[in-house]
Amino acid sequence: MIETNCVLDEVSRLCQERQTGVLLLSNSKGERVTISFCEGFIDTASSNRGSRRLGDYLTRDGYITSKDLDSLQAEAQRQKMVLGEAIVRKKFVNHGDVGAAVRRQTLELIKHVLEDDFKVSSFTNSLRTYYVPARITLPHVLLEMSRNSTELFDSAPDAMLALNAEQNNAAFPWNPQELNVLNALTTPQTFERLPRVTGLHADNLKKLLGILERVGAVKVVVLTDELKEESVLVPRSTATTLLVPEVTNPILDEKLEVARNEFSFTSEQFKNLKIQIRQAETEEPLKVITVSSPDAQDGKSLISVNLAFAFSQDPGCRVVIIDCDLRKPTLDQYLGVKSDPGLLQYLQGGLLPPECFLRRINNLHFMTAGGIAPNPIEALSMRKMKELVEHLRTVFDTVILDAPPFSPIADARVVTALSDGLLMVIRSGKTAYSSTDRAFKAVDQRKLLGVVLNDVKPMPFQTYHSYSYYQYGENRLVYSGDGKGSSDSKKYLKS
Repeated sequence: MIETNCVLDEVSRLCQERQTGVLLLSNSKGERVTISFCEGFIDTASSNRGSRRLGDYLTRDGYITSKDLDSLQAEAQRQKMVLGEAIVRKKFVNHGDVGAAVRRQTLELIKHVLEDDFKVSSFTNSLRTYYVPARITLPHVLLEMSRNSTELFDSAPDAMLALNAEQNNAAFPWNPQELNVLNALTTPQTFERLPRVTGLHADNLKKLLGILERVGAVKVVVLTDELKEESVLVPRSTATTLLVPEVTNPILDEKLEVARNEFSFTSEQFKNLKIQIRQAETEEPLKVITVSSPDAQDGKSLISVNLAFAFSQDPGCRVVIIDCDLRKPTLDQYLGVKSDPGLLQYLQGGLLPPECFLRRINNLHFMTAGGIAPNPIEALSMRKMKELVEHLRTVFDTVILDAPPFSPIADARVVTALSDGLLMVIRSGKTAYSSTDRAFKAVDQRKLLGVVLNDVKPMPFQTYHSYSYYQYGENRLVYSGDGKGSSDSKKYLKS
């Protein structure tokens, strides 16, 4: 178990009671650390010693140079904004990278106060806002403390280990290796068998199991006549929900209207698009849907993410979106999360199952691209890519593949071959007819569901409920245009 002290006890209390305010800590060396809470989440931590500034973390990670940092700090002061906002505006990093740096800064300061004899000075109820809050949970703090311990798991080789499904394991931000072990333990295993199941060396397993045991994610099971192995088995589909970590500090792009404003006019258009896709199903359900476009900048990624959120709003519907654009990925930017771990790490990850590379925002599961591939078409053509889609098809109700554009590369055709249907996104007034013609000649017509006409300009006297449909092919649907009828409606889906 994790050892506690007065500081950790106070942090735990404030998190569990969902308090909002600022905790002041101090030590005998004159150092003061403040930890800001918002409804039980830890939003940030700062010290009166300047060695743990946000800019220092981004510099060490190679996002900016020391010279850049000096100019950005001066710019932030002139514009009266925080440093993180200035860095994002200058496009050195995206929101997700800033959020990751803020989390690391906050966690390292918490580790510092727990190890260096800090005492609680005061707690003041107040509300502060931050450009990119860390939104760290108590399970996150406990997991980091457990990772910092050097104590190894110690048990008999024939001891039966199992996942502790009685606690909310999705509250912990597991890394892929930890998820690999947890995933294996959805079926009870002996320590002797685990190296074969996980592909990990016994020494690495002892370290990982020590981490997992300290936070209560795994348990040693003694099987008796009353307690059979089947009674502690967790179904694989249930395990996906139990284990996939939830991102608590996403910075959703303002264009993700379905997630940000479920009842807006634009959101209603995506709901209509969702219904039309379901109506297009014949004998076989459309479980895997590819979204692409003839050219870049047509808005296909934004359509993909909004459509995925629309599907995820249905009660009990399990939805996952995969960023398959390994040349110019954007899913991480729209969701405001780190780009890894993602698809590239899965394809290169040996025996690790797909669940190790999934994350979740509310009910929407997602897999980012994980970076830019040096050989995208070879990566997408791997047998492991096909196995990924086939596996997700058995676990999720809807799988959306955000593919690269059709021109001038062949990646989209590879991705489309893995799916049940294709949505083609055409941007009104931008997509060239020649590009559209080439794309339609390249696609498998049997899989073409239809066209989403994007960025439609409103017609004169258009009413709120009027829609225009651009159909391609007999009995094919689809569209979700921007049928705006009021002057304050968003001009939507520009990417």
